[in-house]
Amino acid sequence: MRRLSSHLLCTAAAARFASAGGAKKYDLFGYEVDTNTAPWIEKVKKCQYYDEAGEVLVSMNVKNCPPDLETYNATLQKIFEAPSKQDKPVDNESKFCAMMDLMEEMQHRNKVKPNEESWTWVMKECVKSGQFRLGYCIARLMESEFKRTPEDLVKQNEANAMKAKADGKEHPSALAQQQSLFEIKIQ
Repeated sequence: MRRLSSHLLCTAAAARFASAGGAKKYDLFGYEVDTNTAPWIEKVKKCQYYDEAGEVLVSMNVKNCPPDLETYNATLQKIFEAPSKQDKPVDNESKFCAMMDLMEEMQHRNKVKPNEESWTWVMKECVKSGQFRLGYCIARLMESEFKRTPEDLVKQNEANAMKAKADGKEHPSALAQQQSLFEIKIQ
């Protein structure tokens, strides 16, 4: 009897949620999920600093409205365009790291796969910040995932690499200060 009643209960719950026909979404616990992200995207766009945009995403989750791809792309855009994380710049803040952290949340927490626009915002940040090595990695990833890369950004990234080479900053200064293994004298 117990087995039969649990089977009926599970079947009834599955039918209830399946009968929505795709119009409504439900979370793990059976609560209806709000899918109207438009007002949240507007809030993200109005943020001055990208830490505020992150707080909007937290509020979305609290209100049971998980961010979608469009919301994440708006947040990546805000990270790129914002002058800083907060009104007073934080030591060692990195927009690239903030973007990668958001991309990780997209993929692993919310199961939203970043699209070409998502990676383009990351590539733009690599070019803007002059991090040509990271730009090479993002360009390779985009080529692998989407079979194309934004040519204008790839050219700007290459220009950053040539400028670094001309300035003698092709390799990180920490590597230049290290002794070669063959130069070390063992006594």
